[in-house]
Amino acid sequence: MGTLEDSKDTVILASASPRRRVLLEGAGLRIEVKPVDILEQPRSGEGPSEFALRMAQEKAEAARHPREPRPLLAGDTVVTIDGEILGKPRDVDHAIEMLTRLSGKAHKVITGWALSHDGTITADTTVSEVTFGALTQRQIEDYVATGEPMDKAGGYGIQGYGGALVDHYTGDFSNIVGFPLPDILRSLSLAGVGPQSALGRRYATLLGRTAAACAECDRSPEDVRIIGASKAQSVESVQAGYAAGLRDFGESYVQEFTAKRNVLPDDARWHFIGHLQRNKTRFIVPGIHQIHTVSSIRLAETIAKRARANGITVPCLLQVNIGAEATKSGATVDELPSLLEAVDGIDGVHASGLMAIPPRGGLATSRQWFRRVRTLRDSLATQERPLSELSMGMSGDFDSAIIEGATQVRVGTALFGQRRP
Repeated sequence: MGTLEDSKDTVILASASPRRRVLLEGAGLRIEVKPVDILEQPRSGEGPSEFALRMAQEKAEAARHPREPRPLLAGDTVVTIDGEILGKPRDVDHAIEMLTRLSGKAHKVITGWALSHDGTITADTTVSEVTFGALTQRQIEDYVATGEPMDKAGGYGIQGYGGALVDHYTGDFSNIVGFPLPDILRSLSLAGVGPQSALGRRYATLLGRTAAACAECDRSPEDVRIIGASKAQSVESVQAGYAAGLRDFGESYVQEFTAKRNVLPDDARWHFIGHLQRNKTRFIVPGIHQIHTVSSIRLAETIAKRARANGITVPCLLQVNIGAEATKSGATVDELPSLLEAVDGIDGVHASGLMAIPPRGGLATSRQWFRRVRTLRDSLATQERPLSELSMGMSGDFDSAIIEGATQVRVGTALFGQRRP
């Protein structure tokens, strides 16, 4: 999955939440858990934000020790709708009641967090907004039957099966999971802990979110490769990504690939993730680690010819136009089996899996498309040809893609920031 800027400092986590620990450890921090037990009860007239902040501060106060030099983190997350805090469900009927209330509406997820270090406590709140799709009674009951809602505030987990209930969100995703990594990593960096560069912190956040998604589907984070989609990013940004620990970079234009490939050490892996014209293959073969956008036999044959001339085999992903959209490239679902059979017979290329860009839509919709891609792959895979790679998911939905089986996610804005105009 990648490595981080050197981060060996231990952080004490005053919380027994497994999701917070997974997020922080996934982000590269060494965590020691020391939970505290305090009365968690809102005061009369206390709003959700004030309550979450007070809880975080009181937990930090209760957990810190005057002679403890290591930084300590505490937090409290509340889900609120119409100003009312929704706790964890008491039982199945209460979970159904909560989800029915959230159906088709927007609600807020508020995390109060506190960092104790060098005798002082820094505390703040982070707010995200989540909008559910309109849920049927069957959807609600089926979700509750998974058991996932029972230990979660608001009765759902966006990083798990509950993500299929969400239409969209605004704000920080990791905050909805349980801890706002961007804000916490920024605060820790001021204490000299964790990644010091802004890009390093963004990469750490991606790693933490990847670890959280993998924990929900019993996968190892090592099975997921984060590809930095560096289209239109500067050479300096690419170098900063490498310095942060990123090793996989994806380019969409041949000219950008040729301009950037030599600025990084040899262990950087370059992926071609854009539309590839046959007359441009000579500029990327050899040199490319994997081509994600093979959608025709003629393109596969052209790549293979270059590969054979250089004594190599190029790993390729077959691009499927899963939504049959006129504006997107890729083989149709019906064309894919014959394309795969033809590529199997071409010496110099190896079909290692599928790549897809689903139609635009909310998280629930995207997740359904990701599931279709995985099901399609499963129907075509054999023991001799496992098609083990699935390249799907980008900045706004890669967590859902991982839950549905993605082995490679292509992340641009969430890692590098907005592209240059």
